[in-house]
Amino acid sequence: MIKEFRNFINRGNVVELGVAFVMGASFKSLVDVFTKRVVEPVIGLLINLPNLENLGLFGDVDPSSGLRAGSVGAFLGEIINYTIIAFVMFLVIKAYNHFEDMVVDEETDEVASESKEVILLKEIRDGINNLSNK
Repeated sequence: MIKEFRNFINRGNVVELGVAFVMGASFKSLVDVFTKRVVEPVIGLLINLPNLENLGLFGDVDPSSGLRAGSVGAFLGEIINYTIIAFVMFLVIKAYNHFEDMVVDEETDEVASESKEVILLKEIRDGINNLSNK
């Protein structure tokens, strides 16, 4: 059972999935910082707010943080985060599909060229057989 588990863990799919998860989490923190430190302040300047989270505050004040419980601006910030991540994932998938199409085209070309060679070799063989049968 331990050997089977080790084989399962060592398979490429599990390792690749783990790496993808860690990179995704790191990318999320990168997008969060970009949104909070670049995008939100620019939007805040456009609508005269120092921080997007100050937009649409409601609810009771939290005694530990001193902030109101609800913020429409915080929700808008998360929508911006989601949109950035979705766009980057779209670009990654688009590049992957393009690369995959290139590989498939190359394989198709190889198969087509092999088929032509096989056809030519069969014609030569048949020609030799016809000569030897005469």
